[in-house]
Amino acid sequence: MGAAMTTPAPTDPFSVPGIWPVTTASGARHLIDTTHPDRTALITRVAVSPVPPTAGFTPGALRRDGAPVRLLAVQHLAAGGAHDGIMVGADMLMTLEPLAEDALATVRRTTPVVSIIAACAEDLDE
Repeated sequence: MGAAMTTPAPTDPFSVPGIWPVTTASGARHLIDTTHPDRTALITRVAVSPVPPTAGFTPGALRRDGAPVRLLAVQHLAAGGAHDGIMVGADMLMTLEPLAEDALATVRRTTPVVSIIAACAEDLDE
């Protein structure tokens, strides 16, 4: 009998204060910051790395690239639905502060996450 397959647990940046660099398959890099004392979470799309044309992704510029934006929720897409947290291999779904004057919120979906680096607040103090 073969070994059982295990699914990695989602990473929830809201549960542990820290700085969380996240990279997606398109080469986009996001920095999630949950270290603020008032529990405000921020996300900054810091850069888009060049992606080989064979990858099939064409990264584009987005409103507020390089600027911190309030992150209201972060989820990953799996099994036909949205679930709390981020997971390598799954698209990330971000609910952001309104980026248009007439919006209640802004929702963005990424290509699959390829890496998440957890740096909790205690590690940053050292």
